[in-house]
Amino acid sequence: MAKLIILTGAGLSAESGIRTFRDSNGLWENHSIDVVCNGATWRANYDLVQKFYNDRRMQLATAGPNAAHRMIAAWQQRYETVILTQNVDDLLERAGCRDVVHLHGFLPEMRCVECGHVWSIGYEAWKNGVRCGRCPSIKGVRPNIVFFGEMAPMYEVMWNEVGMASAQDVFLVMGTSGVVLPVSHMAAQFPGYKVLNNLAAEAAIDEAAFDHVVYAPATQAAAEIDRALLERLGTVKN
Repeated sequence: MAKLIILTGAGLSAESGIRTFRDSNGLWENHSIDVVCNGATWRANYDLVQKFYNDRRMQLATAGPNAAHRMIAAWQQRYETVILTQNVDDLLERAGCRDVVHLHGFLPEMRCVECGHVWSIGYEAWKNGVRCGRCPSIKGVRPNIVFFGEMAPMYEVMWNEVGMASAQDVFLVMGTSGVVLPVSHMAAQFPGYKVLNNLAAEAAIDEAAFDHVVYAPATQAAAEIDRALLERLGTVKN
């Protein structure tokens, strides 16, 4: 059975008002990434880290899925689909997607590094001084986000899916700079049809590794990508 493997990045949610992860000056929402998203420094910056991600959850509560999120949900209904996302938001799920693989964590969740407990907090703020729900830890509680310098356990799922792909499968990359993940290498090794959608060309991505390239906002590109998928995969699950 032919499979559609989708890899999405921050560009997918940008049109929903979720700002891309890193500005050109290296800051995220005017904060240094080395302060708010670093596995080696988050404990030293505990209060700021908690406030930063509390603010991100509040921002997420006011956003909604856009047409590209909803198109991905429609593709999942139509095809055997694996959705891999670098985004920590829940807009794909709110658009109707199932079993989304969040490669870099999930903003509506908290995690205790002392006991491994993970739980949903939704869009609420985490209050300093509150203990983990399973153990006495306070300072071990953090957003369930993969910080820089840490292992990303869901990468194993990603590499397994790409590694097991066949010539009948389609690899769709949407809204990513290719800086964090080696997108060009993944596409070059992929045996099937490869589609790239970004707002514009990215220095870290070799468009020659792809069979079909669409430079446009994800919401505008969705219809063209849909036609390409119909040609390659048909209209229904086999």
